[in-house]
Amino acid sequence: MKKHLLIALPSLALTLSAIFLSFVLHAQNMPPSHPQPDSIIRIIPAGEGKYSYLLYTIGGRLVTPEEVKVRVAGYPPSAEEYTIARHNITWSWISFGGLGVSGTWAVIEYAHNNKIASATPALVNGQAGFVYQKRSLTGAYVLTAVAAGFLTSAIITAVTASHHTRKALQVYNQRFE
Repeated sequence: MKKHLLIALPSLALTLSAIFLSFVLHAQNMPPSHPQPDSIIRIIPAGEGKYSYLLYTIGGRLVTPEEVKVRVAGYPPSAEEYTIARHNITWSWISFGGLGVSGTWAVIEYAHNNKIASATPALVNGQAGFVYQKRSLTGAYVLTAVAAGFLTSAIITAVTASHHTRKALQVYNQRFE
């Protein structure tokens, strides 16, 4: 009787593990979604010149940009790209703010230290003479370089945000093609 029990236990364990493994694999298998081909987001440029803007359509129906954001943010692969784009837009505006502050400060420094050097009467080595004041523009130059850095950063992050926005729409539309 012990021999039958020793043979039956491994086979029982093997059977139970196979059943458990099939349940785990079945739970991991996601049912295929059947997206509608008319769910593709299309962008239509409208207007001319400085009055140009974008229209969004889904299934031939005009939708608001907020509805497009909700759909793109609802699909995880495109939501990741959309989040990156939002962060880049935020940092672009922060860089534009830094450009404004440092640029204004550079102009103030330049205006303050670039006064026309006027002669001031003074005693020089015991004799009457003129002293010309020297002013340093180093602060203005440094702040101008900082402003140029903020401008470069703002442009790069704005272009990167545009790239990630387009990529988010492509990833969203890719599942319908």
